[in-house]
Amino acid sequence: MVSKELLGRAAESFGFEVDTLVFLSNSCNEVYRFSKNNQLYILRLSEKPPAYVKKIKAEVDWVSYLVQRGVRASLPIQTSDQQFVAVYREQDQCYIATAFRMASGRFFDKNNLQLWGPPIFNKWGETMGIMHLLTKSYTAADAAAQRDDWGTWNMDNPYLQQGRYHILLEKLKSLENTIASLPKDTQSYGLIHNDFHPYNFHIDNDDITVFDFDDSIYGWFALDIAIATTHAVWWGSPAEDRKSKNDFAKRFLDEFLTGYFKHNDLDTYWVKQIPMFMDYRNLCSYFWWLNSWDGDERRLSEFQQTAITQAINLIQSGQRFDGCDIQL
Repeated sequence: MVSKELLGRAAESFGFEVDTLVFLSNSCNEVYRFSKNNQLYILRLSEKPPAYVKKIKAEVDWVSYLVQRGVRASLPIQTSDQQFVAVYREQDQCYIATAFRMASGRFFDKNNLQLWGPPIFNKWGETMGIMHLLTKSYTAADAAAQRDDWGTWNMDNPYLQQGRYHILLEKLKSLENTIASLPKDTQSYGLIHNDFHPYNFHIDNDDITVFDFDDSIYGWFALDIAIATTHAVWWGSPAEDRKSKNDFAKRFLDEFLTGYFKHNDLDTYWVKQIPMFMDYRNLCSYFWWLNSWDGDERRLSEFQQTAITQAINLIQSGQRFDGCDIQL
């Protein structure tokens, strides 16, 4: 947790009262809610090296571009000196602060028909379709400050080079090799959200507002669609068995792509790649746990150990992950 002094500096930068701060989460970033002039905002504090400031400036530039052209997204706000980021140092660490208008509405709820179902899936796809259409004509304001391109994992953890974990790693490398060989052009590849899942948008009546663009990269549009679908299956499938998840994935994509194609075209070749990208996203989830793992299996939760065993069994039997075994 950052110090009260640093939070006070952030409050001064963005012009709000520090006692309005409410802590929300601390995973990749430290996130707070605050109020200013009867409006709610989000403060995000990222512990990153100073060179990363350019990446965050590129992020907020793209979000601003999208909002200006009609996308419902959490708009970044400026500091008192008209900057979109504020940089602080504390105990030899660099913290980059950004602030955004808080999205109206609520998170999804798969047990509430107003917050989960075909109309939401359609609107979700429509929003992504608009974003992909707009990214085709987007040029970064600063050529030296751009988001990264998709790349392979730098996996040098020795504990993943042996035993059953090696099976996961080899499957990841195989999928990465397939993805790296795919063509790139402006009709299939551009700046994407890269994490547009159900906990990164709010639902307000018939609209959704997307936020949390800090994973945005230059990547394939089909990958962005696959990420949304994968997370929809994880958290929104009506049942946990394989058949239910595969059936749900197909129904979800039928609605999602109907909304998507209202605004952006995607060649059939790329639509057919979505299940492969879903498989890749599923596999990546294990390395979020394991990338910095110290080899002590006692440090893995029972859920993680069970999930790893199930994943290895699927890989060894030549099957895709649940939800990915669909034809498009």
